[in-house]
Amino acid sequence: MSRFKDWLRRTHLYPVLRGGWRLVRPKSRVERLDARDSRQATAILRRVLRPGSNAIDVGAHRGDVLALLVRLSPAGRHVAVEPIPELAERLKAEFPGVTVHSAAVGDSTGTADFQWVVTNPAFSGLKRRPDLRPEETVRGVSVPVKRIDDLVPPGTSIAVLKIDVEGGELGVLRGAARVLAESRPWVLLEHGGAAAAYGSTTADVAAEFARHRMAIWLMGDWLAGRPPLTLDGLLAAVNSGEYWNFLAGPAPEPARD
Repeated sequence: MSRFKDWLRRTHLYPVLRGGWRLVRPKSRVERLDARDSRQATAILRRVLRPGSNAIDVGAHRGDVLALLVRLSPAGRHVAVEPIPELAERLKAEFPGVTVHSAAVGDSTGTADFQWVVTNPAFSGLKRRPDLRPEETVRGVSVPVKRIDDLVPPGTSIAVLKIDVEGGELGVLRGAARVLAESRPWVLLEHGGAAAAYGSTTADVAAEFARHRMAIWLMGDWLAGRPPLTLDGLLAAVNSGEYWNFLAGPAPEPARD
């Protein structure tokens, strides 16, 4: 069987067969949830972005979301932040119109030993995730740490802030206090159990948004016009393991009598 596979890989049919298998093979639970979140995030961005909107992509990684931001807002001024040096250089080459910072983001400036998970880069962060598998290869890389407020000139309106930092969300938000207060942007936020590595909780993240009169939704709820989550609802969603991507934005005005 192994010889047959080796032979098949050398034929012109292999890319076709591999692509076909990816389409028909059963998807894992995580793949299904990721696909759901990707569809919903795309629908949200289509609603809230205009051709001249400005956006920030924190944890831009390979640029999947960044490409969508640029496509939907071609006249906007976009900022991308990516601490893994190789990925940052690739983003600079692929998105020449975007300001790309090869750095991590937090609530203070300086340098830090970034935990680059070489075998699974999406799990990299300023702190090592406690749930990494033993076989993962982790390399410490010294990187600059910057605040969003230092990367965005005062008075610049930000429509969308995307945050994917494997648990360091609270630090990013605290370092973006001016931007949040001035723009109250829509925030695409990944948040889950990895926050514990930073000594923060879901309640801390919710309180930081509330300080700026912002609320948190399940993305599907926002698209359907349903109200934002209560703190209990947010905690239940995070603890369910079914949700790790959320939308935050200006809280609805309270109903008047």
